[in-house]
Amino acid sequence: MEDLALTSNNETVAFDIEGTLTTGTAWEGVREYLIEKGEEDKFKAFQKSMTPRYLLYRLKLGDRQAFKEDWVAGVLRLLAGRSSEELHDLGRRLVDRDLWQKRREDVLDELQGHKEARRQIVLVSGQFQPFLDAFVERAGADVGIGTPGVWQDGRFSGELAAPFTVGQRKADLLSEALNGRPLHAAYGDTGPDVPMLAMSEHPTAVYPDKELLREARSRGWRVIGIQ
Repeated sequence: MEDLALTSNNETVAFDIEGTLTTGTAWEGVREYLIEKGEEDKFKAFQKSMTPRYLLYRLKLGDRQAFKEDWVAGVLRLLAGRSSEELHDLGRRLVDRDLWQKRREDVLDELQGHKEARRQIVLVSGQFQPFLDAFVERAGADVGIGTPGVWQDGRFSGELAAPFTVGQRKADLLSEALNGRPLHAAYGDTGPDVPMLAMSEHPTAVYPDKELLREARSRGWRVIGIQ
């Protein structure tokens, strides 16, 4: 795990990305990229293979989190063979065209306020690491802890090197990176973000789903952006 390189006097603030700092999603931009590259048939074949599970997801049946993770992992497999440079360029494209266009200005204002207070900003997300790195750069954050891929001879194999950085894993990786240092504040938008929020001194539920809103109210956490 990458060291956050904090001094004992630094305070750290953690933000989730999708749903927290932006309403955009990266996978839709990947689809557009593949279409532009003449690989639409490949995406359509994947989409067709997922149709039965997608219908269950729409009906709110089955393991919805497992479906979302399998969907994103399947989309990423379509990028197999791309170089690190190509995927980092794609990450910047996804941020510029979608994620940043759909940013939550009110939450980014909070991020900026923490920066002005000289706190270190870490983005912790299930996002594929090359895409996360692009958002870190655009948001002016310091560190990104995302989901790593498997690389072979400088090219993405299409497989992930670890489970998605969500739920308890998100909190565990952040705790490992902090190496015993406290987490000043954390921002998240869904129930799986509860473990990360719970480890912070100042947790904030951002535009929360029902699960997180219920948990935030029961614990007396700050809530912003209730729709």
